[in-house]
Parts: sequence; C-alpha cells; structure tokens
Amino acid sequence: MPFGLVDCNNFFVSCERVFRPDLATKPVVVLSNNDGCVVSRSNEAKQMGIPMGMPFFKLREFDVEKRVTPFSSNYTLYADMSHRVMQLLASEVGNIIPYSIDESFFAVDSFANFSHERASQLSAKIQKYTGIPVSVGVAPTMTLAKVACRYAKKVKGYHGACLIDNDVKRQKAIQNIDIGDVWGIGRRNLPRMKAMGIVTAYDYTKLEEVQVKRQFGINGVRTWKELNGISVAKAEEHDTKQSICTSRSFAEMVSTEEQLLTHVSNFAAQCAMKLRQQQSVAQAVTVFVSSNRFRDDMEQYANAATTILDVAASNTPEIVKAAINAMHSIYKKGVSYKKAGVVLSSITPNHAVQTSIFDTASEQRLRNDRLMAVVDKINNKNGRDAVHLASQQPAEVNNKDTQTSPIFNYNLRREHMSKCFTTNFDEIIEVFT
Repeated sequence: MPFGLVDCNNFFVSCERVFRPDLATKPVVVLSNNDGCVVSRSNEAKQMGIPMGMPFFKLREFDVEKRVTPFSSNYTLYADMSHRVMQLLASEVGNIIPYSIDESFFAVDSFANFSHERASQLSAKIQKYTGIPVSVGVAPTMTLAKVACRYAKKVKGYHGACLIDNDVKRQKAIQNIDIGDVWGIGRRNLPRMKAMGIVTAYDYTKLEEVQVKRQFGINGVRTWKELNGISVAKAEEHDTKQSICTSRSFAEMVSTEEQLLTHVSNFAAQCAMKLRQQQSVAQAVTVFVSSNRFRDDMEQYANAATTILDVAASNTPEIVKAAINAMHSIYKKGVSYKKAGVVLSSITPNHAVQTSIFDTASEQRLRNDRLMAVVDKINNKNGRDAVHLASQQPAEVNNKDTQTSPIFNYNLRREHMSKCFTTNFDEIIEVFT
C-alpha cells in the first residue's frame, strides 16, 4: 500500500504571506523566540544567501529594512493555519497521520487510484482554500514519500506533486538525494557513512543488509529497507514523543525565585497539555536553569533536578507541583537566569499506567484527570490559558482583585509580531474597499 505525504512549503513564511499578499515575491524570514535567529525563509531569502539559524542581528548585512521583511514567531496563527490544512487534507483523502505542524502522511489504496494529476489537484486545492502552498509526494514507503515530496517542492515542472510509482523512478530519485537529507539518518552516523563512501541514498541501498545492521543498527536497517521500496516504518511510532520539553531563553534576565517559578509553572503546564494531547502520561519531571554564558561579568550557574512521580500522570496540578519542587532544589539566590525549561520523560500510554500499592492519592488523581478534561475543553474553545493555575501568573497579577483577562509573564521579545488574524476577534483582518 503506497503512502502519501503533504508538506507545507516554507510554512511559517507562507502563513504570514496569506495575510500579506504584498510580500508574495519578496524576501521574508520568520524568527525564533525572542527574535533570536531565522527559523523559516522564503525562497527569495534563500536565494539571497540567508542560512537557516542565522542570528537576527546579522541580517543587517542584508539591509533588513529595505530588502528583507522579518516576522516574530506567531505560533497561535501557525497552529490554526495548520489545523485548516489538515482538516482539508482529511476531507480529501480520509484518515491522515499528522507528523509535524506542517507535514502529514496518508495512506493510498493504489497508484492506479492516485495519479500524478490527482496529487497535483490536491496540492492546488489546498493552496486555493487555505492560501498555503504544499507539496505532495506519493511512494511505496514513507521514507520514499519524503523523497518524492522533496522533488515536488524543488522541481517546478512537477506542479507540486511527485509520484515514485515504479522501481526505475525509485532508483533515479535516490541517486540524487544526499544521504544526509534522508529521513531517519542521524547526524552522528554521517561521518561514518562518508568514510565508507556513502554519499547518496542510492549508495546506501547498495550495501548488504548484514553490513547495514552491523554498522548502523536496526534503525539503519529499517531506513535501508524503506529506500529499497520495502515498507516497514509506521507513522504511529513517530506520533508519540518519548520526551516532551518546553524551554525558553528570556528576553530579560530573571533574578528572583518568584519570577522563575512563574516561568517554570507555565512550561510545566504546557508540557502536561502536550502529554494529554498524545494520550500519554509521564513519571519523570526535570527542570533545568542556566545563567547567561555570554556574560563573563556575571556569576555563571547551570543546574538541573528531576522529580520522580509515584504514579505516572498527565494532570497539570501534579506535573506543575513536581516541577516547582525540582526548581526550588536548584534555585540559587543572586544569579540572573537567562534560560529555563521543563522536560517530561519516562512517558507511557495513559492506558498502561503502573500504579503502586502505596499510592494514597488515587481518588484525587482521578478527580484531577476529570478536571483536566473539562479544563482542556474550555481552553480549546476559549484559547490557551483561559483556565489556568494561579502559579502561572506573576504574583502582582494574582494579588489584584480585578476581572481583567490573565496577564502571563512570558518574557518574550516579539518586535515583529503579526496579528492573530484567525483566532482573535480583536485582530481580525480588515478589508477596505
């Protein structure tokens, strides 16, 4: 059974361009948190030689104000646009398997029922209905679907779609793909591959299976089989994350324990929400903090601590409490903190929770889980953090007896932020005639 892949082109940039059609042919970049570095580029920006990950301040060399339009990351907008694309895709092809915010796999009955014309029409329809240009790749395996999608994106003559539907096309396609660009090939294996003379994906397929297993393990064998047209990968295996991390470098350094607690609470709450979205639970909650390593004039400090839960959980109060306990154990007074984060690990499906005979909070845990289901429903309808823990807000906000909306201290620099056109009535797009 063939697999299809839809990949949104330059996704973050494309989302911004939907509401700024005047930038359709101009260089555009989207920046990371705190406007730190480039994380998405238009084709025009790529042609100017702007590399991925370039620090924003270096863009001055490219005369940003006159030639390049920068945007701060607007993940609320991007998530909503992704949802629109995925909904439309599902209505066209049936069940889909989202892989990332801008990619989704889907199953194809046969190549006979999914021609190049059908794939090209799918690409055109998604762009017409959402404004987001996408590439469609169809192939016998998921890894080859990634390869096909790459060609669909790079070769204009393919009209947004590429099918690898026979062995001749398969061999031709992988001969021109660098081994480092193959899905599933880790960076740590690249030096060894280069030393073995493996330059392209085709070179890799010419190895013997026993040699691949000896050199690159079982995962290497799976990628080798996929490139040879033997389907072994399952998208579901990539859908559940084995660890979940939320972290951030602060725009302004944090110096008090109360401020740090607010950020750690927010990070832990976001991790817990992600856990529930993938129907998982976690048993280990790790918090890490660090000072600014580029400030030699300030005290340098970095540390981490882990809290192990008696029973794996996904409810926000329990995860946040564990994170706060870990943070208190490593907080050092007098240090100015530049970065902090929360990592959840020891993740398992929520239907396979190992309880303890010494567990005395099972009833409370069940109540918390029911509460979280209600909270998630409210937040999905009214926006993230519509219902939240008091510790997620700065202390000065908690002490106010007001009915105003929550004010969260995210400590982010967003000087080039676009509006949330699709999710906030106060920022809805205006049309003048």
